[in-house]
Amino acid sequence: MAVLRSSKVWLQQEGGIIVKVFGHLMKEVINPGLCLSCGACAASCTHAAVQMVDERPMLKTKCELCNVCYYHCPQVNDQAALEVKTFGRSASEGEVLGVYERAFSAKALDPEIIAHAQDGGAVTALLAALLEVGFIDGAVVMGRDERWRPTPRVALTKEELIECSGTKYSRGAILLGLRDAVDLYSCQRLALVGTPCQIKAFRAMATGERAVYRLTHAVRLCIGLFCMRAFPYEGFFRRVIEGQLEIKLEEVPKFDIKRGRFIIYRRGKPKRELAIDALEQFVDVPCKLCSDFASGLADISVGAAGSPPNRSTMLLRTSRAFEALDAVGGSKALELRPLEEVEPGLDAVKRAAMGKKKDADNEIDRRRRLGKPLPPWLQRQEGEAT
Repeated sequence: MAVLRSSKVWLQQEGGIIVKVFGHLMKEVINPGLCLSCGACAASCTHAAVQMVDERPMLKTKCELCNVCYYHCPQVNDQAALEVKTFGRSASEGEVLGVYERAFSAKALDPEIIAHAQDGGAVTALLAALLEVGFIDGAVVMGRDERWRPTPRVALTKEELIECSGTKYSRGAILLGLRDAVDLYSCQRLALVGTPCQIKAFRAMATGERAVYRLTHAVRLCIGLFCMRAFPYEGFFRRVIEGQLEIKLEEVPKFDIKRGRFIIYRRGKPKRELAIDALEQFVDVPCKLCSDFASGLADISVGAAGSPPNRSTMLLRTSRAFEALDAVGGSKALELRPLEEVEPGLDAVKRAAMGKKKDADNEIDRRRRLGKPLPPWLQRQEGEAT
């Protein structure tokens, strides 16, 4: 293997092919503002050279040119290619929700979970039941501190799951939680819960020549969350909610999005509502380029769309999904109903998915016209087309 030095980045050359390293990740993803802050690059780095600092990957020690970080970035990997590796085929043009087998509407049956969780508590209830029956020995979930900064957590008990329940509406480095679950907690049978981009990062880590099997083989089930958009913690929660609205984040027990409103609940005070359309200026740029609403690379995808209030829609995509539900079938964890038996039903999920795809296509076209940077997977796709 030859190692070449350029004026900007280190390059590796294998058989005449340039293999990209962290310098390329900085140039193509991080510096242009396309980073998803998932932590895949830092979690994958076997030399601990890449670390997350203020939601941004940084090189903290000498790069050993292993090139793993670049090829595990979700902005580098094509969704359709990962679908083939995950399901054996990619979703057709008509499968706007991705590859899936069954659709249910679910809610938790445990009163304690219902009291704390969001949209019926289906994810929390499922994870708690899987822990109880031994299907998993831990769950990597997104927790938060008292000021709503997203923090990856390794939950080992029902109580810890309840502490982490609820939607955060901001991203965090969930793959660092996976690394901690394996390295610090010695978990061998994990569930991983994440947004579409985070699940995409995991699938990139789990497949291909550079797969990090040390971490990914411990994941027995991927649960993906429906996601329309996320807001940057510093740029929205701190500057807008705390700064402009003068709402102390530690006094907020819950955020929610319903009927086109971003709802801020406050302890002992009236809730505040903001029009979602008015918040578009604060949405992270990578979110505007993402067309995956229903977390199409997960084993089970879950979200509120399609189900009545206080219930969640569940899309079962893989045999692992059915194994998980079979494992808790005899418990009193979940009440499941076929999605076709409830309103608004599957069409509502499809409308949300098509809406996100249309918005992403429009933003991609806009950035292309203005000559603004696009993710490497899209640049590569366009290069192949020409």
